Amino acid sequence: MAELSELLHERGMRVTSQRLLIERALCHHGGHLTAEQVHELVAPALPGVTQQTVYSTLALLADLGVARRVAAPGPSTRFEAVGADHHHMICERCGAIEDLEARVPLGAVARAARDSGFVPASAGVTVLGLCARCAAEKS
Repeated sequence: MAELSELLHERGMRVTSQRLLIERALCHHGGHLTAEQVHELVAPALPGVTQQTVYSTLALLADLGVARRVAAPGPSTRFEAVGADHHHMICERCGAIEDLEARVPLGAVARAARDSGFVPASAGVTVLGLCARCAAEKS
């Protein structure tokens, strides 16, 4: 939280209890949360906090580089605390998202994107399929 407070001060932004608690919930839970899930986590400590405040704060945290949006199918954006770079496995049946620890050289991907005129901010691997539980249920 000290890092977030310093970052907010450096950017001339207010340090609020909502911002600090939302960031703490994201860090302590382990990630891949929707704004709705974060709202459920912080609502007991922040009576009256709205869903919109949570979503706006998560977007701010992502813009500050403290949180990361996780691209996943479905209507809700997922967020995780920024940590070591990693990739994701996403279940197409239940929507579960799991971290995938694998070294994948992404330089060529970024170069190809730049060569086509795209300006990449980041690159990662997403593996779509069935999680272990859904695969077991299917067989």
